[in-house]
Amino acid sequence: MINVKKTLIVIISVMMMILLLVGCSNKSNDGAIKIVVDNDEKEDLIFRITWKAYSGRGETIGNIVNSYNEVNETDYNIKLVGGDEDLNVIDSLITKGDEVDIFVLPYRYVQSLGYENKLENLTDFFKDDENLFYEELWNLGVVDEKLKGIPWLGHSMGLIYNKNILEEADIDPEDISSLESLLLACGKVEKNTDANGIGLVGANHNDISWMVNQFIYGFGGSLVSDDGTEVSINSKAAKLAIDFYKNKLGKYAQPNWTEDTGLEIMEYFRNQEIAFEIQGLWGVTDIWKNGHEFETGIIPLESIGLLPEVGPLMLSVQPGMDEDKQDAAIAFIDYLLTVEAQEMIMQGEYSPEHDAYYPFRLPVRKDIAESSVFDKYPEFIIFLSGFEHPSIDVPVPLWQNIKDSIYAVNLNKVMNEQLSIDDFLILIQDEGNNILKNQ
Repeated sequence: MINVKKTLIVIISVMMMILLLVGCSNKSNDGAIKIVVDNDEKEDLIFRITWKAYSGRGETIGNIVNSYNEVNETDYNIKLVGGDEDLNVIDSLITKGDEVDIFVLPYRYVQSLGYENKLENLTDFFKDDENLFYEELWNLGVVDEKLKGIPWLGHSMGLIYNKNILEEADIDPEDISSLESLLLACGKVEKNTDANGIGLVGANHNDISWMVNQFIYGFGGSLVSDDGTEVSINSKAAKLAIDFYKNKLGKYAQPNWTEDTGLEIMEYFRNQEIAFEIQGLWGVTDIWKNGHEFETGIIPLESIGLLPEVGPLMLSVQPGMDEDKQDAAIAFIDYLLTVEAQEMIMQGEYSPEHDAYYPFRLPVRKDIAESSVFDKYPEFIIFLSGFEHPSIDVPVPLWQNIKDSIYAVNLNKVMNEQLSIDDFLILIQDEGNNILKNQ
């Protein structure tokens, strides 16, 4: 006679073994069962990004992480965690040393944290990769001749225009090839349409710094000396640049421009109240998200005599890891720098409101412009040229202190006629040098 109890035990045991072998499963797009490898036996290597893990951007990066984990042969499983750009929080995580292994950091944080020896020196691991990337971007990860951050993704700025307004004003964008021709175009916009010429930033805000610096660099000025030891902003070139921005281009800006940030400019552009704006690729996708009410075009800033601001996000490693863990981190970063992983960045972030994907940053390998991923977004290739000769908003680590304490607030005063350009340049040079020398 069959022992029912023993039979049930055998059946249950077999079912449990099947579940353990399969791990977890889900259906692929064609309905077949896909077996997902269970990585529970591996230790986690924590990868912290500057966005929420559950956001559209986080999900896109999560797909890149998953693609790596599927082929990952190390003893560590990459685990994505969300984050932000709060420098104090990041500094605290590095100090603790056991919560995050790989960081995504703005280049300016790589500079400041690297200056304080709080990031691992990656020179020996990636010295042969330098030629894959734009020289200026690569150098932003170097502190005291030590590589503390690897360029991963980023943005550059362009002059974005409303095609409808330019057509109404009888302006051919091909004719805009200098700052003087931009002034003429802004004048025609205001004469022939109801729109203002261009959106400008004037508020005491981070945006006024990078916006004005594009003009200073474009006119041949600099923020610091070549060796980074002295402030060099008090120059004829810088004076001409700020005067052009404030007094010539400012004549064609939106009425409240001296108290506006880049966020307000995007709203004015979206509402067709201005013809031009200086933004990254999000200035274009913002219009797409709002119904494509008009078509946009992009003019490279370098073609009108400006140097575009860039904002690369970099990959940095927690210092002091044991050798096995560090090797696993290096292997993962190697993957993130491949053409395959770089191309996945252009898949963009998912917007549930529009059931569509929108690019949010650009890959930064030099050869990525040749990739087929730009067949879908050919307009964004224009932004890549900005990586060649960019404007650097924080050229040395201590410039962040200058920017936060005296630069933006006094630029705002210049725009509001509370401080002359000459006095501003003297103030930044003198007090900036005090900051560089005393800190």
